[in-house]
Amino acid sequence: MKRPKLRYRISLVATIGLAVVWVALWGDISLAAACWGVIVALLIQVLFPLPDVPELEFFRPIGFLRLVVVTLWGLTVSSFIVAGKVLAFWRPTQNAIIRVQLRSGSAFITAITAELVTLVPGSVAIDAGERWLLVHVFDASTPAAIERARASVLETEATALRAFGTAADRALLEVD
Repeated sequence: MKRPKLRYRISLVATIGLAVVWVALWGDISLAAACWGVIVALLIQVLFPLPDVPELEFFRPIGFLRLVVVTLWGLTVSSFIVAGKVLAFWRPTQNAIIRVQLRSGSAFITAITAELVTLVPGSVAIDAGERWLLVHVFDASTPAAIERARASVLETEATALRAFGTAADRALLEVD
């Protein structure tokens, strides 16, 4: 099997970010620490080149900000819901594993969706494939609860598409 050739890329954002981390870890804000941070950042990027991720070419800062806000809101709300269900131990919860058909065929968007679904309490992405996600749902006591969980996964995917999706991926949102 022939491996694809990695090209050396130096990213200004990655260089600055790695240099800031270096200075923070060094604990000394000085010109020498900053210069060494830049040198180490450049070495890391040359010695350990990352593969191309085409979806990052379509990064939208406003969509990403929305993704962060929606995820933080979901974390807050679902934490209280899960805590309430756990504390009401006399009412057992019914769990389920559901398969959700995703809109996008992008492995990158599927991975982000799976990570965000797992990050929010009450659901765990178990498996993923092309255009589908298998999710364990904490509260599946009624068919309406299962549909809410399915809609939540699709909304998470839509938020990821708005942040990283191509124009064709975003057009899929218009269809729904």
